[in-house]
Amino acid sequence: MSTLLAALRTERGRHVAGAVFLAGLSAMFLFCGYEFIRSPAESIFIDQFGAGAKPYAIACVPFMMAAMIYSYGRLLSSVGAKKAMAVSMLGSAFFLLLAWLLLGRAGKWLAFLLLVFKESYVVIISEQYWSFINSVLKDEEGKVFNGPVAGLGALGSLIGGWLLGRFAVGLGTDIFVAIAAVMILPAAALFWIGYNNAGEPKPSPDEAGGKKGHLHLSILKENRTVLFIALIIFAAQVVATALDFRFTQLVQDFMPLKDARTAYLGHFWMNVNIFSFSMQFLLTPLLLRYLPRRGILTAIPAVHIVTCLLLFLYPTLGLASTAFLLFKGMDYSIFRASKETLYIPFSYDTRYRAKQIADAFTYRFAKGLTATLVSGLKAAGSIAPGFYPALGVFFSAVWLLLSFPLTAKRGPAGALEH
Repeated sequence: MSTLLAALRTERGRHVAGAVFLAGLSAMFLFCGYEFIRSPAESIFIDQFGAGAKPYAIACVPFMMAAMIYSYGRLLSSVGAKKAMAVSMLGSAFFLLLAWLLLGRAGKWLAFLLLVFKESYVVIISEQYWSFINSVLKDEEGKVFNGPVAGLGALGSLIGGWLLGRFAVGLGTDIFVAIAAVMILPAAALFWIGYNNAGEPKPSPDEAGGKKGHLHLSILKENRTVLFIALIIFAAQVVATALDFRFTQLVQDFMPLKDARTAYLGHFWMNVNIFSFSMQFLLTPLLLRYLPRRGILTAIPAVHIVTCLLLFLYPTLGLASTAFLLFKGMDYSIFRASKETLYIPFSYDTRYRAKQIADAFTYRFAKGLTATLVSGLKAAGSIAPGFYPALGVFFSAVWLLLSFPLTAKRGPAGALEH
């Protein structure tokens, strides 16, 4: 099963393809909608507080993430993965619709809450897609299907970014918050059908009903692979946050008007997703087929060391956007597709519970902790522009070093094999 066409010639290949591609189509709607909230929430926040206040908002994200992930864990224990997914998605749609209705009436702090929420909900839902896919596929199937399936999500983001960039100035920023809510509805319906087609994954008797905890945190101690995934995601998201803050500063300097800034950000994220989409369908399947995981997962941070060094030496908007684009484009494509195959052999609780901590919470915790550090430094005095790319270089190097123990050969429970 070395190619997609070969996989589709088998009965099992066609069966799993139908389920995971329904999840991919669902992700296409979700991430299209996310583009309608990502840039507008940023632009609304900048309009109310300024780019300099963004670290304060990001510092609050881990608290919202912790509450949402714990709530999801309890839902998972009581109603199972399919219904927990539906509640997560429909609840997010309701919040975004309510936020749109209250914009301009609830005061500037709604802009603050909206930014914190948009940073949180999409990560938790996106990990549910991968929990499902990793439960349906076998290891070799993951190498074949992960790229194209993730590519459908990238296609949704690409379409959303193009539409936002094209219509933000004419329609105004605020209406896209409501459109983002509406886009979640077909995403939830398609994901529900995907679950019906594949059959809902079930935990083993000793994990059923959250017997080992709604979050099952002990997996991080027991499974070294998941622990190193969490550490790498932490380092990677410090790099992402450093690039994000520097990029946001430069965008504010060059784009002072809200709707024009929203359109620029929409075009930027469209370009990110063109790159990611191209990677998913053209390069990722080939790289996963012909290169070892270690080669892929060590090359990615090496690229970021170079781009952060260049941004440190040449602090321009063009370089900042390029460095941030490369990070996000690879994060959404080859890094994600290769990392997800590591989860396939593990237990239900590892894929559905520990994954939310290792991937989703760590993803935003790193961003929040970095924002807290930046907020403290800003309170103590000014921060030199070179601080952000320098931070990116350091944590890219940490990421590179962590990639070696991550890709060491391990047994099915994640223990190092000798």
